[in-house]
Amino acid sequence: WASGQNRSNYSIGYSNSASWGSYSVSAQRSWNEDGDTDDSVYLSFTIPIEKLLGTEQRTSGFQSIDTQMSSDFKGNNQLNVSSSGYSDNARVSYSVNTGYTMNKASKDLSYVGGYASYESPWGTLAGSVSANSDNSRQVSLSTDGGFVLHSGGLTFSNDSFSDSDTLAVVQAPGAQGARINYGNSTIDRWGYGVTSALSPYHENRIALDINDLENDVELKSTSAVAVPRQGSVVFADFETVQGQSAIMNITRSDGKNIPFAADIYDEQGNVIGNVGQGGQAFVRGIEQQGNISIKWLEESKPVSCLAHYQQSSEAEKIAQSIILNGIRCQIQ
Repeated sequence: WASGQNRSNYSIGYSNSASWGSYSVSAQRSWNEDGDTDDSVYLSFTIPIEKLLGTEQRTSGFQSIDTQMSSDFKGNNQLNVSSSGYSDNARVSYSVNTGYTMNKASKDLSYVGGYASYESPWGTLAGSVSANSDNSRQVSLSTDGGFVLHSGGLTFSNDSFSDSDTLAVVQAPGAQGARINYGNSTIDRWGYGVTSALSPYHENRIALDINDLENDVELKSTSAVAVPRQGSVVFADFETVQGQSAIMNITRSDGKNIPFAADIYDEQGNVIGNVGQGGQAFVRGIEQQGNISIKWLEESKPVSCLAHYQQSSEAEKIAQSIILNGIRCQIQ
């Protein structure tokens, strides 16, 4: 049934950014059927941590301090302050919050709490704690994930799935830590990963993000295509090349330049790289020390030179590739 009585609400708000952060303010007034009014005001602002510390933008750690305040001008007021952050690789996230509530009709209440989660190789682990001034305490723990038994072994996933979901087992030997673009999973230490975020009967392009690779490995391709059936398990194989990589700065013993694209061989006769411009070469699969040979053609005649290298613990690195300077190649 309808009483024919009306209730009206009006609100106004404003938000903006400043040099120190951002803020917003809003106010609301409502009238009930008896003509009584209820007023409330809300204020919130966010201050990035780097503004407080006077540093550059943070790529990890706590990101900002967020504050919210509200009041109804009748003795009911609330204040909440929170902050959240994450680790460098975003596998660990966390937050803390505290607040105070003033209640006209009951006892004031203060509270504090925290939350953290970790994307482990075996699934996502999470926990939270909270405590109030009324002596109530709460602790919770949770885990989320799944696993697949396949021909290569048992592989865990950060994704949750059932036997009716469409899955992909991704194989990339040596690419531990590479993140799969579908879902939240990564390649484990045995070179496998599982994702359930595939669309059946559609083309799914599975890709690997190699920014978090834990080993020195090269992917021959970084994406694969799968068109799975509903509830099926498909395999996506990524060819990899493992071994220590290095950037070598090589000079000839006769003072001439080594030709561009000349092949570089290890002691077993395997091609491990090519010479680039200015005698700089990228190679993969070198030992702690050893010899390399470089071969090319000059006036249709084969020419080669032999060079010795030795890694040093003090050598500079670019990403995971060491830099070896002063490699002198003796013409044979």
